[in-house]
Amino acid sequence: MRIITYLLGKKFIRTSIGYIKRGQISDFLRYLKEYLYGITHYSTDGNLDIEVPSSRLDTTKLKIAVYTCITGHYESLAEPLFLDTGIDYYAFTDGECPSHSKWKKVDITQFKEYKELSPTQLNREIKMLPFKFLSGYDYTIYIDGNIEIADSLLPLIEEMGDQALGIHYHRSRDCIYDELVRVLHLRKADKATAKRQIATYKKEGFPRHYGLYENSILIRNHHDEPTRRLMEEWWVEYLKYSTRDQLSLPYLIWKLGYDKKNIHIIGHNLRNNHRFNRVHSHDRQ
Repeated sequence: MRIITYLLGKKFIRTSIGYIKRGQISDFLRYLKEYLYGITHYSTDGNLDIEVPSSRLDTTKLKIAVYTCITGHYESLAEPLFLDTGIDYYAFTDGECPSHSKWKKVDITQFKEYKELSPTQLNREIKMLPFKFLSGYDYTIYIDGNIEIADSLLPLIEEMGDQALGIHYHRSRDCIYDELVRVLHLRKADKATAKRQIATYKKEGFPRHYGLYENSILIRNHHDEPTRRLMEEWWVEYLKYSTRDQLSLPYLIWKLGYDKKNIHIIGHNLRNNHRFNRVHSHDRQ
């Protein structure tokens, strides 16, 4: 039994026993199929740090904003545990902000898109297009609504150097083809739409193991035109399929010829970044 537990892992054994005890045999077989696919296909070898080292960025004269977005009362607002002097903090939401909140509320019901888009679509537009919604800033840091700020974020901007896009690599996978398997297993997207999306990318020649990002934290230099175009095309691509934004970003980096040396990798596992805490998870990885 110890050998089996070692080879398969405690989580797998515990989850499998749970399915079997509850008589959920079909769910167990589905879980087993994805698990076996994962141990034979999932890799992080394609998540390579290839940026060119540069001097730390002088932030003394930069206008910086940190922002989050919560739409449709999907989740509660996570209050920052740390605030940097000279950085503005915004919460784009159609809900209420507590009177003591450290976030400055931006009422998204004032936007014309509020009536035109679904809550999820509006969330993604604000996430992807800080140039549109926070146009007066030099740099912005986007943070998912389920992420808590635990330490200073100013060093993240300083570490950007000459890079214009800051992001974490995915901790478990490096390939959108494999990510599709996981997304469908978790039922996180419409099956037919997601399959059609990835089939299109495959037909165009998008390579496997090109790299995969966790998009919970995004840093953008607002003055970098290639990054602006990448974000604008990301939004267009999202509207085309409206699945998981992780599926389209690597493809667009490849399609647009966006220089990967322009990407600053904040880390290879968001959970190991002491500057953030995931306070409530809506997305199993």
